[in-house]
Amino acid sequence: MLKLLLLLLFFIPSALQAQITITGKVISVTDKKPVANASIFLSNSKVGNMSLKDGSFTLSNVKNGQYDLVVTCIGFEPLHQTISVRGNDIQLPTIALKDKTSLLGEVKINGGKRKRDYKRERYIRIFTREFLGRTKNAAECKILNPDVLQFEYDEPTDRMHATSTDFLVIENKALGYRIKYLLVSFEFDPINGTMYYTGPSVFEPMEGTTEQEDNWVNRRVNAYNGSMMSFLRACLVSNVSGAGFKVFELFRTPTIGREPDSLINAKVKFYSKHTAGIPQYWSKQSNMPKFDQYPGKVLKTNDYLNLTDEKGIYAFGYTPTLHLMINYKHEQNGSNYHTSFITFLDKYTYFDSNGVISTPLKTVVEGYWQTLRIADQLPVDYELPNGRTR
Repeated sequence: MLKLLLLLLFFIPSALQAQITITGKVISVTDKKPVANASIFLSNSKVGNMSLKDGSFTLSNVKNGQYDLVVTCIGFEPLHQTISVRGNDIQLPTIALKDKTSLLGEVKINGGKRKRDYKRERYIRIFTREFLGRTKNAAECKILNPDVLQFEYDEPTDRMHATSTDFLVIENKALGYRIKYLLVSFEFDPINGTMYYTGPSVFEPMEGTTEQEDNWVNRRVNAYNGSMMSFLRACLVSNVSGAGFKVFELFRTPTIGREPDSLINAKVKFYSKHTAGIPQYWSKQSNMPKFDQYPGKVLKTNDYLNLTDEKGIYAFGYTPTLHLMINYKHEQNGSNYHTSFITFLDKYTYFDSNGVISTPLKTVVEGYWQTLRIADQLPVDYELPNGRTR
């Protein structure tokens, strides 16, 4: 049944995928009056608009898929609503916004003004590096309004928490997007090697010269090829190998003799700050691989992809080992090769027809995909240009 569905999907031309319209109206909970100039958008996509004087709005050219509809307006609490687009125009029930009861205050940083300014500049550097990433595209990205960031920083552990009081505006000159990102939560824990961020965003294509726009088209294709989005979409049309991927089951066990990450990182930090050098034992511990691992057999799509009861939502998981190794090799460029690893924390994680995982906390992603942050992110409704298959 799964193979039949995948074959049917493969033969549906992308041009036949309808572009849907979503309409609705925004009012205030308090007085039931229309709310004008509210921002309505589908998170992580290019689709967005503002409400009119009567509170009405229209979102056009929406692809099929599952989205987080976000409504924001000054003086009101942001509203999130999951919607599924399945081939028909959608008229949403009236959206009622609640008055914002409190505003976030600036997190206090102890010390004099000069010390506070120095600490904040340091926090912004750390945030920018981890949020945008360290890839070639990240070097061409800039946060235009870091003043909206608020930080909490724990000096003993180096853990950082950040939020934003308004949309972060990110100019991505590598891919030609201006991204507005409302940062709900950013957590960075260098000792345990973890980082994640959440929040709705909208992508606005930048305008440039013909040469610039042609360059952006090509760089977006390069960003798409080999990405998790391209892999998951390839799974749906049973074209994983054609898209350049090979999937292996992965056997993994903790490395014998390696101390816990938290202890290693704490020791490295202590000796770096208080002594002339890191003792050889802890240096070796830091460089030792975390796992002993080896790949098993090459897997077929139906080994790790399953249908769900919800139309357009798919289950992704591999229960025999709970680990997958995914190699990518571009057919036109053998040097464009990388490896990613996925560990499933539950039996399945779930994704939609746009190739976007809706339950990211159910997986741990390592390797190449883990290095891709905002600077390499494409909108969820991105499509390859006509005539381009990879």
